[in-house]
Amino acid sequence: MSQPASASESTLSNPGFETGDLSGWTATGTAFNGSVTDQPGWGWGCCFNQQGTYHLWGFAGGGDAPTGTVTSEPFTLTGTGMVSVLVSGGRNDDQLYVALTTLDGTILHKATGTDDEAYRRVTWDAREHLGEQLRITAVDQATGGWGHINLDDVRVGLDKAPDPGLEGLATYWDFSEGQGTATTERVSQSADPISYVFNNAVYKPNSDPLWRPKRQEDGVLSGALLFDGYSTWVTRAASQTQIPTDGMTVEAWVAPRAFEWGDEGKPSAVVNQQDKAAHRGFSLGVGRHGVWQFGIGTGDDWYETAVPQSAALAAGKWAHLAGVFAPSEGTITLYVNGAQVAQTAIPTTARLAKADVPLLIGRHNQPAIINGTFAVNMFNGLIDEVKVHTSALTSESVRASHEHDVQTFAGGSIPEARMAMDRSRYDGDRYRPGYHFTAPNHWMNEPHAPIQVNGKYHLFYQHNSHGPYWHNISWGHAVSEDLVHWRDLPVALAPTAGSVAPDGVWSGGSTLDENGVPVLLFTAGNDSQRPNQAVGLARPVDPSDPDLVEWKMYPTLVTSQTADLDVGAGRKVRFGDFRDPSVWKEGDTWFQLVGSGVQTTSGQNVGGTALLYTSKNLTDWTYSGPLMVGDVAAHPKTGQVWELPTFLPIGKDAQGRQRRALLVNPAFPDGPSEYSSKYVYYWVGTWDAQARRWTPDTTEPRLLDYGDHFTGPSGTVDDKGRSLVFSIAQDRRTERAHYDAGWAHNAGLPIQLSMRPDGDLGFSPVEEVSRLHVGEPLLDISEQTSVADANARLADIKGDMLHIKLTLERGSADTFGLDVLRSPGDEEGTRLFYDAPAGQLGVDRTRSGNNSSVDADLGIQKGPLTLSNGELSLDVFLDRSMIEAYANSHKSITTRAYPFRQDSLGLRLFGDGTVVKSMTVWKMGKLTD
Repeated sequence: MSQPASASESTLSNPGFETGDLSGWTATGTAFNGSVTDQPGWGWGCCFNQQGTYHLWGFAGGGDAPTGTVTSEPFTLTGTGMVSVLVSGGRNDDQLYVALTTLDGTILHKATGTDDEAYRRVTWDAREHLGEQLRITAVDQATGGWGHINLDDVRVGLDKAPDPGLEGLATYWDFSEGQGTATTERVSQSADPISYVFNNAVYKPNSDPLWRPKRQEDGVLSGALLFDGYSTWVTRAASQTQIPTDGMTVEAWVAPRAFEWGDEGKPSAVVNQQDKAAHRGFSLGVGRHGVWQFGIGTGDDWYETAVPQSAALAAGKWAHLAGVFAPSEGTITLYVNGAQVAQTAIPTTARLAKADVPLLIGRHNQPAIINGTFAVNMFNGLIDEVKVHTSALTSESVRASHEHDVQTFAGGSIPEARMAMDRSRYDGDRYRPGYHFTAPNHWMNEPHAPIQVNGKYHLFYQHNSHGPYWHNISWGHAVSEDLVHWRDLPVALAPTAGSVAPDGVWSGGSTLDENGVPVLLFTAGNDSQRPNQAVGLARPVDPSDPDLVEWKMYPTLVTSQTADLDVGAGRKVRFGDFRDPSVWKEGDTWFQLVGSGVQTTSGQNVGGTALLYTSKNLTDWTYSGPLMVGDVAAHPKTGQVWELPTFLPIGKDAQGRQRRALLVNPAFPDGPSEYSSKYVYYWVGTWDAQARRWTPDTTEPRLLDYGDHFTGPSGTVDDKGRSLVFSIAQDRRTERAHYDAGWAHNAGLPIQLSMRPDGDLGFSPVEEVSRLHVGEPLLDISEQTSVADANARLADIKGDMLHIKLTLERGSADTFGLDVLRSPGDEEGTRLFYDAPAGQLGVDRTRSGNNSSVDADLGIQKGPLTLSNGELSLDVFLDRSMIEAYANSHKSITTRAYPFRQDSLGLRLFGDGTVVKSMTVWKMGKLTD
């Protein structure tokens, strides 16, 4: 936008008091004696934001008590016929104002202050007086608190005449810019800042807010702004906002991407300038499950109208909203797409009381705060065409406004709301993995319910599309043909009004029904029930859709926890913890495990459990008892509750008995938090489906991964007969880092389970990871060589998206292994090591760098591993902050590193006397390539 002409070009003498005195102005009384000042602030606050150096501060000469006037010399109205002034100070329409007058003193236009010293610009349309001589007068007849008026930068004939289409509008944002970090309010032609997390990015290059590409067929909705749900909002200063008090209409086109939970009963604000506790201002917002509302504060009361559920908004679709405050009619009325949907009676004496807070689009003026960091009650989705009218529109006018917009759309149909989450907004993030599965935006925790249907792998995951924090959980969805390249699909299941899961759709499992159609079993969140966790079921709307995009929840719960479940003599089930169903079929019977806990009848924790159910039809389930119960006293890290029980076949033993592995995610609702979100424990044993009996080889739990970041297992058996496990790799970053990064957590690589010759569980990454290799190997050592010679060949290889496959023979070394993400001077680096005397595999992160990590001391993590013929074979995967190392297809280390240094990209072997049997290094591509 071009800069407007300066007030110095005006026909008015001394229009901005830049002479430092009242030259060109005539004063009466004493109110303005000595009031021309160059002060930028008022001593107890800041700032006037005056134009130029000097301005007229009515308080400077003698405080609030004096009275008087100051009047300009006559000037001839020329140019555009518009006159504008900067005004601030006290609010009093009758005794305290700045006015545009004729020479005989007749007031043509006037404006008072807002009980605020910060200037706001007021613009008057005086075109009917072009060529006439006029004056500007400041009047101060008020003597109490705020009994002064301030004036600066009078502009005569310089401002643009209003667009006829803006008649009757107080403010109007059309979001037509398509780029940049500000948006122009069309009535005032002033730019308002757009807050966005990557305006000043911490972990990546700066990038603009999420403007939608312009398309002519979208009409007035072309090039809307996408509000990301946690960091995007528009701010207009209170002093710049003129809101009518005796009637108003707020209009906006919105397309919600998802709906918030509604913390503290507050809606996600579309546009608001409110202090509801003080009964001041107004608010248009969207509440739970799409129920939207409009509220007005009168100073004495707050009047609010909400639509019925039948008029709720639909996620992913545009809708035109209008809220009309009409005290002359005694009503607040709501309209969607031009049709009236709600009305509430109000007193005819009601008048809006302005809230002296900024007008915000997309953010609540008084939001609830999550985790001390995230403001919620924020809009998530597209907003366009925000208008505040200076009057209460009639039903006919609202309908006409809607029809006017519709006529701009191709074919007269409301366009598609294009707001798929775009992964490119994170380009350049030095810590965000590139080939490990991540949610396209924001928060994910465990991936779950993996299933293969018609050759395609479907993966679901816990997802909050509103921001990178746990809340508002739904099921994200992605599809792959090879387990390593994934394509994002729309959210599969979301909390829905009137469903079995109004408050959350939490983790679950999947299977095929009797017709081979996939079925999802999920943890249904309903805070009106106890427990608020039960098991629901969903089926695809169109089973022939290869992407299985749409799912429909079964209308009733299929499994619920009761307090009297038999979990053994002297024991009781931990009532209230009942989640994460895992399901499979054997013969004509489906089996279901649900995570829970067991206590003594006196309430002492016994340990976690996986409760077993069976069914012949997937909707009617019979309780069989606990598959197994943990011992939290003997093994504290196994938790008081087991989450995500995963029970997968790994082969048959010599006697032909089915061998299975039980994997669990320990949970610690009673503490200590130091063990939370770090471990997966497993047991291997035999399973007799007919007898419903699981016999573990030992009750001793074994740790699957030694890195403190591998959690949340889920599994499936694919058409190759492979038992596959997916996991969540905790990033263990601070909440501030999650905010600044805009994403949280990612999946580990899918692994394949097997039975080792000794009967223990073996596992390794799926063979498909090789499809991520880019080009020829960066290094390929196939003959025995020394560590020194190998390091010489490694010296020029740098990277943080690599696959390293190597076999080391211990030789005479006590400790040997590989340093990754190493800086040239060894100031930073992460060490993967084998301690031969101790027989342990470990990772040393004491020099990894912990930029953004929640842990101040990253420490050393390790666990037992027996070498194979004196050799250590490692499959190491580096993916920005992710480090995964699989050792001898038996144990693994999943860990994170957040180096401070940009050059921490090197590789180096260590171990005097160790022999390098083989080593290959590949560059890795992205999961979306």
